[in-house]
Amino acid sequence: MISRRLVRIKAVQTYYAFVQGNYDGSLEKVWEALEMSIEKSYELFVETFCLIVAIADHAEYKIEFNRNKLLPTEEDLNPNRKFVDNKIIQAFRAEPTIKKYMEKDSSNWSEHYEFVRGIFNKMTNSEFYNKYMQDESRSIKQDADMICKIVNKYLVDNPDLDTILEGESIYWNDDIEFSLSNLIQTVKKLNDENIENFRLPAMFRIEEDREFAKKLIKDTCLYRQKFDELIEKNLQKWELQRIAFMDRIILHLALCEMTQFPELPVRVTINEYIDIAKGYSTEKSGIFINGILDKIYNQYKNDNSLNKIGMGLL
Repeated sequence: MISRRLVRIKAVQTYYAFVQGNYDGSLEKVWEALEMSIEKSYELFVETFCLIVAIADHAEYKIEFNRNKLLPTEEDLNPNRKFVDNKIIQAFRAEPTIKKYMEKDSSNWSEHYEFVRGIFNKMTNSEFYNKYMQDESRSIKQDADMICKIVNKYLVDNPDLDTILEGESIYWNDDIEFSLSNLIQTVKKLNDENIENFRLPAMFRIEEDREFAKKLIKDTCLYRQKFDELIEKNLQKWELQRIAFMDRIILHLALCEMTQFPELPVRVTINEYIDIAKGYSTEKSGIFINGILDKIYNQYKNDNSLNKIGMGLL
């Protein structure tokens, strides 16, 4: 579930803290910090599923509240339970990891009742919700579309949600977009064949991704002086200290991938860090980083000194 793009971003943040003087220079402590940051991202991923369940729980609460009115209407006594009985939400409830999170005393969404209620009220007043509820047919695709619309319309770019997450964990500031995107991707893969045995994807899709993260942060810390020398050799009329600090951080990680990961194509590495620079450094950082990395790569290629194998040769 944790993509290599997210690993790279987390590595940039962790390495930034390392260069600033945190972790006492210990490579193990740096890796532990990166690993914790990745684990917190996975926790947020799980919490987004819990939020969908919490919205459905509020719908169930409203049904029971209306049923117990002093003078309930026919609709109150025979409510439309289509949303509450959404098969995908039911699968979320039964999934072991989600269930464990929902049972925690410190469950985030039980502490944010007004936020959940607000999302529920907006949803029930929407055209897409009423159309869904009035349609007597039922399917996994229909249930999946409903969840995806809730996410896209009410959770993506929601400043109130951002404020809640910022208060819950310093690690979640930049992660909600990834988590919601992964939630949607997970929901869209569900069908009649796999819904009964639904399980959340593991934190790392394959063990190689964990090893990638570990080697990336450790080797970047280990060879940072070498990478500074490479950068300085390719600066024109600039001193190393004049480079934007975040550009230097990003260049170190990119050079680590370029030189220490034989199986990774150089162009993939360069493109990944150009994109990260656009989001985390200055307006012109992407162009600057592309230029430096291209120069260094061409030198390695001309010297035939870049050890690439397999996919890394592409």
